[in-house]
Amino acid sequence: MPNKDLLHLTKRFFSSLNRTTPSASDENWVAQHLSENEMALWSTMGPSDQTHSIAVAKMVDNEVPEDKTAVVAALLHDIGKTAVRSGLLLRVLAALARPLASTERLDRWRSRGGPFLRLAALINYPTVGSSLLAEAGSEEFVVRWAAQHHLRPEEWTVDSERARVLRRADSVAV
Repeated sequence: MPNKDLLHLTKRFFSSLNRTTPSASDENWVAQHLSENEMALWSTMGPSDQTHSIAVAKMVDNEVPEDKTAVVAALLHDIGKTAVRSGLLLRVLAALARPLASTERLDRWRSRGGPFLRLAALINYPTVGSSLLAEAGSEEFVVRWAAQHHLRPEEWTVDSERARVLRRADSVAV
């Protein structure tokens, strides 16, 4: 795990200890960018994930204010986490295990059940989020970015300029 990723994950860990919900003005800002179905999904996120998504989206909005789709992608990129019941410990384990998580290993963890099943599901949250967004009627870029936001740039099938802006914002926002 590169030092930059470890620093970001450490900052995210400590920010997740703060359970403060977003302000009413931030929630109104989010509602202005999302469809009704997307807002219903976003509302299921925990406070620290909502706060993170807002921070990422505002950075994206500052960098590319004309690209409203990128702002929506920023707000919803972590939506798949809502499908897995997880506490802080499981999220830390998933972040540490993600680089080791081959398809075969994830399949073995799923077959063991219990916490291994939830760990595998949490590591797979980008795919789950992509499905949730497709069902909600989100734009194709938003759906694909949710699935691809942890991939290496050479694996992206989305517009790479947009993706770089989103990746940069996600990597510094806590």
